[in-house]
Amino acid sequence: MGKPEDDVIEDFDLYQVDGINAYVDVGVLTKNDELIIKHAKVLFKERLVVEGMAF
Repeated sequence: MGKPEDDVIEDFDLYQVDGINAYVDVGVLTKNDELIIKHAKVLFKERLVVEGMAF
């Protein structure tokens, strides 16, 4: 969690989700060439939900 260190920041793509910065490793494998990042809020908890990562 958090911003990557300056010496490796070029290894990440930056996406903004509902005003939240999401850093994704440029080498991440995806299903169908698509990565979905969603902002979810349940009661008082907030989180990012990532769909489409291939393992």
